[in-house]
Amino acid sequence: MALAIFVYSFFPNGVSEYFSFGLFKYIGGGLRSISGIASIPLGEYVSGTPEWHALRNEAGVISGSEIGTILGFSPWKSAFTLWAEKTGKIDDDVQGSVAMRLGQLFEPAILQLYREQHPEQLVETVGTFAHKEQAWAHANPDGIGVDEDNKPFILEIKHSSQYWDSVPENYRAQVLWYMWVFDVKRAVFAVVNAGRYKEYEVLWDEFEFAAILQQVTRFRQLVLDNLEPDWDGSDSTFETVRSLSPDIQDTKEELGQLGVELFNANLKVKEAETHLTEMKSRVMSALNGAKYGTIEGKTVVTLSQRGAG
Repeated sequence: MALAIFVYSFFPNGVSEYFSFGLFKYIGGGLRSISGIASIPLGEYVSGTPEWHALRNEAGVISGSEIGTILGFSPWKSAFTLWAEKTGKIDDDVQGSVAMRLGQLFEPAILQLYREQHPEQLVETVGTFAHKEQAWAHANPDGIGVDEDNKPFILEIKHSSQYWDSVPENYRAQVLWYMWVFDVKRAVFAVVNAGRYKEYEVLWDEFEFAAILQQVTRFRQLVLDNLEPDWDGSDSTFETVRSLSPDIQDTKEELGQLGVELFNANLKVKEAETHLTEMKSRVMSALNGAKYGTIEGKTVVTLSQRGAG
């Protein structure tokens, strides 16, 4: 049965056993390259499982979901924490959050919704792949598709409680990495956020990715050389450093300029907190009993009654 963008060939075990489209061939449940894409298949593991983590944690391996963290875009984990995990200083916790688990449960439904929205496209889930030349660069996209013009694209599926105005930086960096590994020029996000379904497109950007690859390569070398990355002010780094610190002993350590900077930073925080409290007092007085405070008609302050039930 021939269609406009792909061809099904029926084999004894059914259509899922073999089909080809454009640059790809799908054999026995695994994506394979035919011509334009030559990424290396590594296996099919469920995201977040111990096997999936083991593949990611091979020496020097960098995966797409780690790119945002390396660049400092992740709201959950810092580059320092990722470095500590990859150098074996702390455990890579395979226990996901409730939000992550919900994302896994919703993923098949969102994929089905995307397919229903685009019946003319062929989209299949895939496993983990490596770059054809840089085998340490791994990619585990949610899916690979072929559009109406027979051009391949990356499909990423997300579930979020918050509405997106655009694709968050960490996810954008992730799909640019996937596009590089698979050598495709377009990615699509199928997203259910704040209870609404929406699609977002990301196109390949050579200049942007060159900067990403440079920073990722630098981070990878720090891992291989066991050298600490730059410090940052994230809670993730603080908790990692605290877990790595030895037991407290009744001794003294000269801090020098580092101690001076800590003292000055603490002083600035106290000054900022005092100023914030002053501004709250001024605004409360200026509200004169009004519940909402606005700037050019946009609400920026809401006053609540203390003890209101």
